[in-house]
Amino acid sequence: MMLAILTKNKSFRHLWLGQLVSSFGDRLTQMGILTFVMINSGDKGEKMAMVTFFTLLPFSLFGPFFGALADRYSRKTLMIIADVARAIMVVLVPLIWINTHSVTLVVFWFFVLGSLTALFTPAKMSIITNITDKDILLQANSLIVSTGMVTTLVGTLLAGALINITGVKAAFYINSFTYLISALFIVTIAYTRERVAPQLEDVYIKIWDDIKIGIGYIKRHNMISSLIMLSSVSSFISSFAYILILNYGASILGQKSLGMGALLSAAGFGMILGSAILFKRKDKTNYEKALYLSYLIIGIFLLAFMFKPNFQASLFLLFCGGIGVSVLTITLDTIFQRIIPDDLKGKAFAVRGMFTNAVFLIFLLVVGILIKYVPVTMLFALVGAISIMAALRIFLYERRWGYAILRTFLRFLMKILFNFKVSGLENIPKKRRFVFAGNHTSVVDAVALMCAYPGRIYFLAAESLFKTGFWGWCARRLGYISVKKDTKNIEAIRTAVQILKAGYSIGIFPEGHITVDGRLDVAKEGVALIARLGNADVIPFAIEGAYEAWPLPKKYPKRFPIEVCFGKPIDISSSPEQEQLMAEVMEEIARVKLHLEREGYLRVDPDEIVKHLINIG
Repeated sequence: MMLAILTKNKSFRHLWLGQLVSSFGDRLTQMGILTFVMINSGDKGEKMAMVTFFTLLPFSLFGPFFGALADRYSRKTLMIIADVARAIMVVLVPLIWINTHSVTLVVFWFFVLGSLTALFTPAKMSIITNITDKDILLQANSLIVSTGMVTTLVGTLLAGALINITGVKAAFYINSFTYLISALFIVTIAYTRERVAPQLEDVYIKIWDDIKIGIGYIKRHNMISSLIMLSSVSSFISSFAYILILNYGASILGQKSLGMGALLSAAGFGMILGSAILFKRKDKTNYEKALYLSYLIIGIFLLAFMFKPNFQASLFLLFCGGIGVSVLTITLDTIFQRIIPDDLKGKAFAVRGMFTNAVFLIFLLVVGILIKYVPVTMLFALVGAISIMAALRIFLYERRWGYAILRTFLRFLMKILFNFKVSGLENIPKKRRFVFAGNHTSVVDAVALMCAYPGRIYFLAAESLFKTGFWGWCARRLGYISVKKDTKNIEAIRTAVQILKAGYSIGIFPEGHITVDGRLDVAKEGVALIARLGNADVIPFAIEGAYEAWPLPKKYPKRFPIEVCFGKPIDISSSPEQEQLMAEVMEEIARVKLHLEREGYLRVDPDEIVKHLINIG
């Protein structure tokens, strides 16, 4: 599969080759500046922290602006400009250091280099989705990370050996050459952009307006905000771990450039293995599990540095930690790429970069101060503990323990009050996401579906629900999607599609309102539209007894049996037209509903049958 991606997709192959070569060169510069600033000058980490700080500062200062550029102009052109400019900047680093030995000037130089990288990054992350199919994004990201790490390892090891033999200058010259090679590969990339949404077609929209559009989009979507928060936590851990590893290797293990390169290479080998694991499990990857397991792995092996491992043990610990870093990075990038619309990808990646790099920079300064006063082993323990806490937070939240506990409690109440029953679960394939569509006759319908289906469901709900105090708070906490009456609800549809692409299911009542007589009403086409856009089959279901138990005008329920029955999945590809698919969905809902009504007659006593016949006319 790896070779297939490279052989069949010329543009992706050339992007991959360019990044492979420049990644090799980047490690040469990393080891070169590490030798200049930290090893030769006896720095304990403060000066290196400053160089790293100003290298990453442009991501926070200019990230949104560069992201808007990546959405407005040719991503390929921006990448070429950045690569050529970086080649010129890097080749001059040895001249600056040898003639001045000024850390201040080196810091400024790397600030400019960082600005060019900040321009390159959102364009690169966005162009991947333009030249690859969305179904192979995980494999594509895994391939870039894993092969990039191979060159990183080789570059780090060769850089350490090269510096010992020839000095530092050669490392920078080679890196400059790799940037030029990368630019040449990018020149050959051919890609097409998805059509920009109509509201973004006005060529007179200013760049600042583009930035505000990106930030506003992120603010409106909790899932994207959560991903940015997780990326920021990762940046916090990275800011500490990078300096702590360098300090531990130099001050406690007494390693020079070759030994420091070996330590960084160990983490790199772990990242390769992590990438390979994700690549092999491309069709079985559970994104939420990948996230919390990666944080857990990172935390455990950082905590182990409390016990002052020797050089060999440190290599093993960093190798294991690298596995977690790789899985975390690839998973976050893939989810982000899958759920962000193409016309907003550059801005979204830039905003994410702005926040994550701001976190990295702030705590890079913090670790530079703390490392003077706090033992490095204690700082390792602190960061490891925070990583484990992040893993627990994801586990409890993403696994929806709160949701599961609430579901269990509500199911218990439903059993007591309504003798609640479920049938048809055998019709629902496991480990897939669906659009659940059913009849809407009662205020208890959403609770009934939530209790019936063992997986996580996100519901589309009327906007008025979110304004009802406690119930509105519950709806927001449970991730309900607000739907406005008599509008196209583009944002709600887009959010529902993103949730489907992230691997979760959607619950919709096609009628759009609670019926007043318990009968099926005319359906809207939102179900068919969301199912098609999210590439998810539809599970029809029917709720029987809810209308009798708690119809809309009543403030309180009465005891009456409620049952939810699931029908067989409807393949969205079997109905080429949206209207045809919607008709099939409503027909299946009616069929399941009729089946429940007939079954209900066999369960209840004759008096209840008479009442039920009166109610349904």
